[in-house]
Formats: sequence, structure tokens, C-alpha cells
Amino acid sequence: MEKRPRDMRMDNIKALLIILVVLGHALELFLKSGSVKTIYKLIYSFHMPLFIFISGYFAKFNIKKILIGLAVPYVVFQSIYIFYVDYILDIKKNVSFSYSQPYWIMWYMMAMIVWSLSVPIISLGNRWVHALMVAAAFTLSIAVGYVHAIGMKYTLSRIFVYFPFFMLGHYFADIMKNKEKRDELLSIYNKYKAPICLGSAAAFGAAVGLMVEYTKKYSYVWLYECAPYKVSHETPIIRAAHAVVALICIVYIYILTPNIKLNLFSKLGAKTKGVYLGHGFIILALKNMMGLI
Repeated sequence: MEKRPRDMRMDNIKALLIILVVLGHALELFLKSGSVKTIYKLIYSFHMPLFIFISGYFAKFNIKKILIGLAVPYVVFQSIYIFYVDYILDIKKNVSFSYSQPYWIMWYMMAMIVWSLSVPIISLGNRWVHALMVAAAFTLSIAVGYVHAIGMKYTLSRIFVYFPFFMLGHYFADIMKNKEKRDELLSIYNKYKAPICLGSAAAFGAAVGLMVEYTKKYSYVWLYECAPYKVSHETPIIRAAHAVVALICIVYIYILTPNIKLNLFSKLGAKTKGVYLGHGFIILALKNMMGLI
């Protein structure tokens, strides 16, 4: 396997996603507006599955990096966020100090620790074994919604629900770093480029339109995928549909994003962790000022 040059497409997608993460959290300040709520639902219909797909693409099993890059930041920022809410913002509804239930955005860091530790297991076997693993993971992601104990604690619900996207990202990386597999995929894409682009665009528009239209009638809370069905009032069909919408969006956004350096935009994509961990302090302060927490 050859060493891959830096993938500017992935940096550009990461930049887009971190902007959507910050924008999504900022929109929570104005969810009383119907149009804002629609944009919010649109963002949440795909942005975290795609972010996790990209995370799987870059994930490696390296204990030192998992400890230093994920476990230590989780402990540090989990502590800081709880201290910030309890003592700096002085919010009356105090948050209990715990490492077992990630505070707000810290769920992603805990989930990444678990997913990164799974890399040696999901890397076993050939493409058919991988396909079966992904199918099993998707089935499990739907089935766990029936288990009341699987919710926000240890971010178990999100770990299961989003795991297939992590796996797909990891397997896609295997293809892209192997010249033979990459050339095979590119030859198929180049041969059917027009129908693939048109089909994915049509599917993207239809999927997003249906998602926005459907969620007009229901709470956006189930888009967080953090609770069992009885709590979120989600259903297995809705969860499966959400996964399909996210997969369509992943394909279309990947095809649409240019694989070129876009100066500050691409640089932002290479520094997403700092933005992700840091922007929450500003959002929480604004929410507190507006009496939303």
C-alpha cells in the first residue's frame, strides 16, 4: 500500500462540517422561528453521520494517539465544561460531575474512543466480511432503540447508531489508500459519472425534502439519536430512513466537494478538533444570557 498524499477533499468536507456544527448549535438560540427550525433539522439530518464517516476515514488503532488525542481531551474538557456550567455561568440546574455521561458535545469524544478501539476488529476479513459487518451494525443500530437502558449514559445510543458510518468511512479509506482498489472504483465512477452525479443529486434533493417535510410534524429531538424509542418517540422505520438520508448526503457531498486546496477553508478543515471543543463555551454563554438553559 502506498502512502496517501493529503486529501484536500476531506479537509474541505471537514471544514464544511465544523461550520455546520457551530451553525447548528448557534441556531438553537432561535428555534422558536419556523424557518430556523427547518434549517436546523436539515443540518441535523446528515452532518453528524458525515462527520463520523470522515472520522472513520482517518481513524487508526494507535493506543498512544487514542490516549493523548481522545481520552485525555475527554477527561480535561468534560471537567472544564461541567466546572464552566456550575461555577462560571452559575446555572441553577447544576450538572453532576461525572465521566460516565458525557456533557453535551463531549459525547463525540467518548464515542471516538470506543470506535477507534474497534478498528483492529472491523479491519478483519475481506470486503464480503466487511459488508456483513456493516449490515450487522446497521441492524444493531435499529435494534438497540428497543433497549431502554441504552441511552445517554456512556453515550451508548449514539455509539451504536452512528457506528456503521464510522465503519463505512474506515473501509472507504482502505479502498482509497490501495492503488488497485482505488483505480477500480475510479474506473466505475468515470464510466458512469453522469448518471451517478445526476442520480445522487436527485436522491439528495428528494431525501432532504422528505426529511424536512416529515419532521415538520415531529420533534427534532430524535435526530440526536441519543435515546431509546420510548423516550425519543422515534421508530425503527424513522431511524432507518434517517440512515438512508445520511448515506445519500454523504455520497452527494463527497462527489460535489472539490479535491483542491481552498486556502483558509482547507486549513480550517485540518483544525476541526479545536473548534469543536472550544465553540461550546461561547454557545453556552449565549444560551445562558438568553435564558435558554
